[in-house]
Amino acid sequence: MYTPAPDTFLLAECAFKYRGAWALEIGIGSGAVAESLAANFKNVAGTDIDLASLAYCRGRNKNLMLVCCDAASAFGNVKFDLVVANPPYLPDDDEKDASVHGGPTGVETTIRFVKSALPLLSTRGAMLVIVSSRADQSALDAFLTEKKLKKKVIKEKKLFFERLAVVELTS
Repeated sequence: MYTPAPDTFLLAECAFKYRGAWALEIGIGSGAVAESLAANFKNVAGTDIDLASLAYCRGRNKNLMLVCCDAASAFGNVKFDLVVANPPYLPDDDEKDASVHGGPTGVETTIRFVKSALPLLSTRGAMLVIVSSRADQSALDAFLTEKKLKKKVIKEKKLFFERLAVVELTS
């Protein structure tokens, strides 16, 4: 399970400003962001491939709808007003850690999460994703351009080794 860190709190802070009927967190981890969503959304779902994370979240909040799946692959007809994700975003190094390393350039997992969520967004839906200055932003931007998605930086946080940003993606 991914332990809450500055990126988690940054995403939770930004997600708290949104409202609607349905919200989804891809890669729920500790559930900290989903709990922030529960304050302003009628229905909150979370996914993770880690059963321990889902069990931990179930113990903390019985009102979350939790699904063990990769990204958002288990959802078909539900349309979400907001999808959030704090995917592994660092480029791979010699010691790959699936909780933080998002592929060779650091954006492969982010792209997979966004692809999975796109069909689930409501007409005016948005997706919030954490990105790192250490990842290949040009590869992510090329993907977003290909999918005709608009990217807006909502908030940034400078850490001693990188700059994190919450970006909003919309059609």
